[in-house]
Amino acid sequence: MLTKHPGQPRLMRLTLHREAAVSLFHVFARFKRTFIEQRQSIREQVQFPAWIDFGDGSQPRDCTVLDVSEDGARIMVSSPVKLPKEFWLVLSKDRTRRRHCQMAWHSDTEVGLKYLEPIQYEVFQPTLN
Repeated sequence: MLTKHPGQPRLMRLTLHREAAVSLFHVFARFKRTFIEQRQSIREQVQFPAWIDFGDGSQPRDCTVLDVSEDGARIMVSSPVKLPKEFWLVLSKDRTRRRHCQMAWHSDTEVGLKYLEPIQYEVFQPTLN
């Protein structure tokens, strides 16, 4: 709808209204794409320390488990880290409880994991501080 604004060209008013409508459309379209629930099991919110083991002999990296489910977890990393597609999530300081995981998604500080195997209880040489 056009309204009268003295001194403002009619074409400019149309352009501003059209740009606002297009911008609003893009906001709604982007919002719809950003959150689509794909989990098959309910997540439980938790907060406990864990470690990411790349399996290459390097020092495991600290992380915090934020939520867990039967199928996966969400962890927070202290700084953006390039993670391999698959790695071990170490759940105990003595490294005896661990899950083989695949990265499902990531942001700057959070990573969504999919469990590839049941939890493993094994004896490893303790190397974590």
